[in-house]
Amino acid sequence: MESRYYFSIRYIPERADNELLAGRCISNMHGFLSHERNKPFKNSVGICFPLWNEQTVGSVITFVSTNENILTGLSYQPYFSTMMNENLFEISDIKVVPDEAEEIRFVFNKTIQKIFNGSKKRRIKRAMKRAEQFGHAFTPLSVEEREFELFHEIPISSQSSGHDFVLHVQRQYPVEDVVEMHFNGYGFASNQQWQGTVPLITF
Repeated sequence: MESRYYFSIRYIPERADNELLAGRCISNMHGFLSHERNKPFKNSVGICFPLWNEQTVGSVITFVSTNENILTGLSYQPYFSTMMNENLFEISDIKVVPDEAEEIRFVFNKTIQKIFNGSKKRRIKRAMKRAEQFGHAFTPLSVEEREFELFHEIPISSQSSGHDFVLHVQRQYPVEDVVEMHFNGYGFASNQQWQGTVPLITF
């Protein structure tokens, strides 16, 4: 297995909105990896929340990759530099992941979005439209309420579309196998396609 590298950002204000700041960090990472020159590496950076707990994702976000140069470029993004200069962020050096680090997976679970009313309404509208196109009567089915294990909501602003949305993220711990460079564009595993794992490192 090739070496992995990481750097961490700690939010300094005691009463910081951890989810909001995490979302801004992730948006900046997504924008950085979407640049033409960085696109070959867009699925190579994973995100870890080492201080995750029941109330919050925690005041630290860690970026992990097998590509040290990508992490170096990411760590120098203007947003991070500005927040550090204003004493709002503390940013670690880029370090090698130690061999003994425990492995963990953070999953962006799209299914959770479907339990919220806005999503339900959009799906019903689409179903009604399809029914009209084919000349069928539309009868909405009762929507079963599903229970999910603990998740946190991370607000994201898309730099390309300008739209705001929410990532519903869950933690899987422990995991047995290390899966490198297999993340979606926001640095997470998913229910099916992406299975990337990250080391559990505090700072």
